[in-house]
Amino acid sequence: MEDTPFAEASDRPGVALPPREAWRRKMRDDVLDAARAMAAEKGWDSVSLSQVASRAEVSRPTVYKEFGSRGGLSRALVHREAERFLIGVDRALQQPAPTASDALAAAVLYALEEARENVLVASVVKAARDGTDSLLPYLTARSEPVVTGARLLVRSWCQAHYQRSDTVRTDQAADVIVRLTLSYIVLPPADHTLRESAELITAAALGVLSVDTGPSPATG
Repeated sequence: MEDTPFAEASDRPGVALPPREAWRRKMRDDVLDAARAMAAEKGWDSVSLSQVASRAEVSRPTVYKEFGSRGGLSRALVHREAERFLIGVDRALQQPAPTASDALAAAVLYALEEARENVLVASVVKAARDGTDSLLPYLTARSEPVVTGARLLVRSWCQAHYQRSDTVRTDQAADVIVRLTLSYIVLPPADHTLRESAELITAAALGVLSVDTGPSPATG
């Protein structure tokens, strides 16, 4: 799997972290876990840094020092969620399938299903429909790191499986897949099942990839 912009270099197996760094990482995870849970429970707009700090059992200054601001915590929360999400999408893309288009449709379907089941995404989307949630921009308008990570992942896969398409086509197809999938997550059509939505998104991407050339068969 290609590294995403979110992934940090992994620690060498068997090498213990210095105590201060181990504490910092645990504290950071605890704060993000608390923020995620509270956002899912009552919407991000109703969550303060003080409440998150209290739930994570750390001081408010500690949260400020680690994340800088409420906006910094928002970005970190969305980026962690996106990293986990992209790992799942990558695994879905690598599953055996009769053709490359079948693999792509299965991965898009996975993304739509995971988004529907994800409590944080569900909370953000629900609140956004009421016009209140401030976390949504970090998934959309302010989400270039998120969109870029997903686009890099999908572009790499398209280049490997549609080798007769030039880089312009694979770049465009990846952008179509990512932005349409994000759009369907935020505003799912009422008259389509998730599978039908995945097939439509895949068809749009294949339309880009198949201009002047046909797709090569899936490998692996």
